[in-house]
Amino acid sequence: MTDSPRPPTLPAVYAGDRVAHAFAAGIGAALAPSEDCLDRLAEVLGPWTAPTPFLDWLAHITGARVEPDWTELQRRTAVALAPWLAAHRGTKRALLREALEIYGWTLDVQDLGGVFTGDRRPPAGRMLTVTLTLRGDEDRPAAERRLTRLVAAHCPAHLPFKTVVTG
Repeated sequence: MTDSPRPPTLPAVYAGDRVAHAFAAGIGAALAPSEDCLDRLAEVLGPWTAPTPFLDWLAHITGARVEPDWTELQRRTAVALAPWLAAHRGTKRALLREALEIYGWTLDVQDLGGVFTGDRRPPAGRMLTVTLTLRGDEDRPAAERRLTRLVAAHCPAHLPFKTVVTG
């Protein structure tokens, strides 16, 4: 917030007009709070500097995938990742990056891959398999639910998948 309103800038013809200067100073004082808000707009909209109450709104406008039980740090990370994930969603790289940055997980992804055209068809039972090896302190049922939602968000709709949690 500024200490005092910005000094009025008037054309030279009004240099000696005290009424015009007083009017401009009053307008400047009235607009100062709005100018301060505009000056801090980048701070309010930044994923790491935004006030906590704005995080849900930022997640919404950026298309960030957030879960209701995520911590503030996870939500901020999701908002920061949203533009990159929008460009890479549906790829193995995006799945691995979100898993690592949001949950700290390193996943093993098994997919036969490939493009099938013409008479070539994918092998019967083709399935994406994503495996998570838990660290000792993680809740297995919660990790299974989170992993399934994470993979569903990244897996192309035409490709069936299964998740495996070990450890």
